[in-house]
Amino acid sequence: MINYVNESDFFKWYESVSKAPISNKKALLDKVHQDYCSTKVSVFTLSPNETVTGKEESYNYNYDDIGCCGASTIYIYF
Repeated sequence: MINYVNESDFFKWYESVSKAPISNKKALLDKVHQDYCSTKVSVFTLSPNETVTGKEESYNYNYDDIGCCGASTIYIYF
């Protein structure tokens, strides 16, 4: 189970730097999780081509996987 905390802060940041509006908030949060799973780095980054500034933009977050008795509960804190 994945729990997102203060995701509204992340959405505000994304909307302020991204060229594209958020079309699907759940898909964006899933991308944050998938990026972490593949890189093990708790930073979400947009490439210069994706930003209004033309520069790479990044958002730091905290990732916490609390495992208990074989179950996994993930918290992503924005």
